Amino acid sequence: MSVTYGGMMKTQKELNAFIRQQRKVSATSGPLADIRVVDMGTVLAAPTAAALLGDFGAEVIKVENPNTPDATRGWGIVKATGIAPFWTVVGRNKFPITLNLKSDQGKAVFLRLMEKTDVLIENMRPGAMDKLGLSHALLLEKNPGLVIGTISGYGRSGPYSSLPGFGTLAEGFSGFTFLNAQPGGPPTNAPLALADYVAGTHLAYAVMIALRQQKRNISGGQSIDVSLYEPLFSYLGADFLTCHLSGEAPQPKGNELSYVVPRNNYQTKDKKWVTMSCSAEKPFERLMEMMGRPDMNEDPRYNKNKARIQDENRKVVNKVIADWVGARNLKDVLSQCGKLGITIGPIASMKDIEEDIHYKARESFIEMEDPVTEVLLKIPNLPFRLLGTPGRVRFPGLPQGAANEVILSDLLQYTQDQIQDMIQNKVI
Repeated sequence: MSVTYGGMMKTQKELNAFIRQQRKVSATSGPLADIRVVDMGTVLAAPTAAALLGDFGAEVIKVENPNTPDATRGWGIVKATGIAPFWTVVGRNKFPITLNLKSDQGKAVFLRLMEKTDVLIENMRPGAMDKLGLSHALLLEKNPGLVIGTISGYGRSGPYSSLPGFGTLAEGFSGFTFLNAQPGGPPTNAPLALADYVAGTHLAYAVMIALRQQKRNISGGQSIDVSLYEPLFSYLGADFLTCHLSGEAPQPKGNELSYVVPRNNYQTKDKKWVTMSCSAEKPFERLMEMMGRPDMNEDPRYNKNKARIQDENRKVVNKVIADWVGARNLKDVLSQCGKLGITIGPIASMKDIEEDIHYKARESFIEMEDPVTEVLLKIPNLPFRLLGTPGRVRFPGLPQGAANEVILSDLLQYTQDQIQDMIQNKVI
């Protein structure tokens, strides 16, 4: 048997050897080395949570329907290599298996896997697991210590709980999209799966809290209920409270914030962009002095942030800054502002990031070889560092079902005849 991926071919035997070696690594390294996670989520939210746990040593087994692979496997495929960047990143450190959970044989395999699992992560619509005959109650009966982490559009309670949920809808429902607009312009969607990534990060956080409870023998297994919209809504808590207290809904300010000025993006003479946030009084005073406008430091319309946030005053401040920045090249703008401690920085494209000396020095992205195609990859490193027990990206996303044989035989103790039977019955 062979696995085709990205136009190149590896034998299943070669891939099995790689997976077995990586399972040994995950079992002995990282603060979560003794934790096994089953990721049966799709797309980004739930899989992000599983990936974050895998980064720090958890063994993550990715379960996919053999006929319906995770959608991210088909997103943004680079023609030259056949590699899907989204899956490569979110599928990192995971051992993919296929399993038809609508078959009795598939359910039996899954329940056997649950008995050896610490954390299950899923993002099915509330009630879908029940319909499969795999209710949370049954799973906790089979494994009383199991932590079940769930993500759904609107949570598992409330009048909207049964509605389908997607990140874009959650961003709209949370209040984010309304505020993410130019004044008087249409609401604007985020250029990334914001709600998914935020919810996935929160689920990973919640899972760790639940595992900590178990460590202290406070409780056994439990279910975790995370909606797509609530984590993002919580980040807008101050805007919500403002609305409650004033009776007025905060309105979109484009690149700005309603409560601080200046905070905006400005174009340089050489057509580069910088972003600035300089609302504190002393830095603002230095900024105006440098720009040749010391008069604004004496003017009550501009010398305090609470005055600058008024719409007409805001426009004047932005024009002063835009005119000054627009008359200078990027290097000069950053140099002059930097000498005075003005909080300003370049707006980077992905190409800029690839060449940036700070990104390289920090290893904010890392290089690794794809184990199947042998293509050199550059992918984001972990978003935080533990100096004593650092996590790491051990390998990128693997082909669908790549770990079937290893997981079924090594972990679940199925014989080769039984595995062949599953293949013939289209269970895997």
